[in-house]
Amino acid sequence: MKPLLSACLLALLAATAFPLQAQLSRANKDYELGAYNLAVRSYLELLEKRPANYEAMVRLADSYRYLNQMEEARSWFEKVIREHKLQGEELFQYALVLKALGQYDKAEQWFNAYARSNKDGAEKGSHFAQSCAFARNQQGLSSPYLVSNEYINTNASDFGLAFYGEEVMFSSARSDLQQPGATWTGKANNQLYRARVSGNGFLDAAVPQRSPLRENFVNIGPVAFTPELDEVIYTKNNFIDGTRHVPTGGLELSLYISPVNRGGDWTEEMPFPYNGNGFSTGWPSLSPDGNTLYFASNRPDGFGGFDIYVSYRMGNTWSAPENLGPIVNSAGDEISPFFDGNMLYFSSNWHQGLGGYDIFRAETANGRWARIFHLGNLVNSPRDDYGFVFDSFRNLGYLVSNRPGGRGAEDIYKVFKSADNIVLNIRNASDGQPIPYASVDFINCGEGLFRADAQGTYSFQAVEGLDCNVVIRADGYTDAVFRVSTLGLRQNREHDIMLSRLGEQFQGQVTSYQTRMPVSGVSVMATNQATSTTMESMTGTNGEYTLALAPNASYLIRYSRPGFRDISRTVNTSDGLDGDILGSIAMLPIDAAVSPPPPGTMPRPGVLEEPTAPTEPAAPTVSGFAVQVAALSQPGLDAFSNLTGVGQVYSKVEGGKYKIRVGVFSSRSEANQALSAIKAKGYKEAFLVTEEGVNQGFSPKGGSTMAEPEIAPPARRVGQGSFKVQLAAYKDPRWFDGSAIKGLGPIEDVRRSDGLTVMYLSGFRTVEEAVQAWQAARAAGFNTSFVVREANGAMEKVYP
Repeated sequence: MKPLLSACLLALLAATAFPLQAQLSRANKDYELGAYNLAVRSYLELLEKRPANYEAMVRLADSYRYLNQMEEARSWFEKVIREHKLQGEELFQYALVLKALGQYDKAEQWFNAYARSNKDGAEKGSHFAQSCAFARNQQGLSSPYLVSNEYINTNASDFGLAFYGEEVMFSSARSDLQQPGATWTGKANNQLYRARVSGNGFLDAAVPQRSPLRENFVNIGPVAFTPELDEVIYTKNNFIDGTRHVPTGGLELSLYISPVNRGGDWTEEMPFPYNGNGFSTGWPSLSPDGNTLYFASNRPDGFGGFDIYVSYRMGNTWSAPENLGPIVNSAGDEISPFFDGNMLYFSSNWHQGLGGYDIFRAETANGRWARIFHLGNLVNSPRDDYGFVFDSFRNLGYLVSNRPGGRGAEDIYKVFKSADNIVLNIRNASDGQPIPYASVDFINCGEGLFRADAQGTYSFQAVEGLDCNVVIRADGYTDAVFRVSTLGLRQNREHDIMLSRLGEQFQGQVTSYQTRMPVSGVSVMATNQATSTTMESMTGTNGEYTLALAPNASYLIRYSRPGFRDISRTVNTSDGLDGDILGSIAMLPIDAAVSPPPPGTMPRPGVLEEPTAPTEPAAPTVSGFAVQVAALSQPGLDAFSNLTGVGQVYSKVEGGKYKIRVGVFSSRSEANQALSAIKAKGYKEAFLVTEEGVNQGFSPKGGSTMAEPEIAPPARRVGQGSFKVQLAAYKDPRWFDGSAIKGLGPIEDVRRSDGLTVMYLSGFRTVEEAVQAWQAARAAGFNTSFVVREANGAMEKVYP
């Protein structure tokens, strides 16, 4: 009986083991084919019968990783750790899961454990351990990009954005819309859709893309179009809805080319000549001229898995692909290139990042790819971020991510940079009337030609770092140049661009009442007394300026410059034929005694209001040490503005020379420190001098005197907002230098009852705008500035 019983038990165990082994083989086959949803189901069924099966547990955990279900993957890996011991590549997979969950400290430990236990993977494990330190550092850094989830996303996979004229084209596995004429198989194949950018910047409702390639018009994307939209290069893919679009998931991709007719139909399917068996080719990106193709491929002889390649149009075909080299490509996978004509954007799972795939920017030097940059912690996340496209002029782009918080699977995210919204109001300088449809030329900024609207208004987004000249033109007017320079503070900035009508330009000059020398930097404001419209000009190095004045009009003209007394006068243009009507104006320095000007410096009779004698008390004198940097034959402080961060820059006339000095410092040690700083800026011949009784109007250390704001009658009001940035208070306002904060806002000067002149940045409607300007002012050297609010006629400090 005993032998018979043993035989029956063995037969029973064999019968039970066979279906379990068959179930494990079936699950492993699904796993190897990339059918991870099916694999999960089979592994779970098997583990109900064999709860501690190591192979089923680790492959179940890894299947969840490919499905982007990272919490489930972590849970199953940790069950394996409790019941077995992770080994080999499973150690690395578990560490990747922890990094995808943002658990960088713990992930670093497991990457190091993988490196110690696997000689062949030591370099890889150490590399990814270092990337965890990089990710931790990125978490605390700000990003110039802002990212928002698009409203058109579904709970299916939405991906593969490409610019398509005024629209975008993308792929989606959504099932609520169907391609016209396509045969729906019930399987969530991804198909192409189009969407317009709406007024709020987000994409409008998607519509299916029509094409005569109907029988093949599934599982297509991403795509790339030529600038004329007359040709498309597209990817045929095997992406599965719900499975991450990662190369290690068994991707099979190939590129095809089709002409596009005027109706938007794709008329012929031609394979890219460098597709091949045994490897994939996909993710196309065309250069702005349509003659250079970038793509990703895992063809042999690369640097890792998928690499970025380039091919050039040669008549009706393309050149052999060239690998971009080891700066861009790595031992890992690089995918989804996008070339904007200057820089290349791509995604990598190897270069130092936050987790999964991160987006990078590559730049060239001497014709070769020289360096890459991580795009930061808002564009990137611990999950997969790729498919980045960006139009820098429109400040609009998109990326694809499976990060938490989306609508499901892969989602499309809108991307834009921190930018200033700039509005240009283009006006006739003589009467202030709008000039409709004036052209706005951005050629110096690397863009094209645009037009203002019927009201002469043109608005655009100036992204951080933009610094170039925009030319504004209109028939019958002289051109105007507007300098676009932005810090990316997300300010709303409005500028009046005054164009002078041909024949209405008048030139004048401003000189010093004492020296006859031209005075640069004088603000000249002309107000038409009939229409109240104003135009402004600024004198150049020769003291000359230009105003556009209408004939038969009366203008009140004001001249203003720190260190000089304002002059106001009235000019009547009569018939407008007298081109010398503005003549020459002599301005009196604030601290000068009134005496007749030198011969030949008086303007024509009736155009100068004689300055009055000073009424304010004279500024006290200071003594100490100063640094002399130059001796000039004529005034020229403007050339030394780069020294204002060291101390006050002033000139002193000695022996017929204008001695340019920095100071005054109360001790020799402070002066020596200043001397070292000045020599470091290139003034090698600078030296120390002693000063006695210098009438400068500033404190001995060269800094301005700050005081709490109080009620004071304003000398000039420019800005209309209730918040201001108090920059500094000066005993002598001529020592104020606003060149470093030009463009942040209008500058006001207010004379207080204690004799100090307070300088403000003004015109801010909200405290947030004022704080942004305050931050920029501090960065420009106004370290003691603060934000104030005008309340009940007084200034109240509100920040910090």
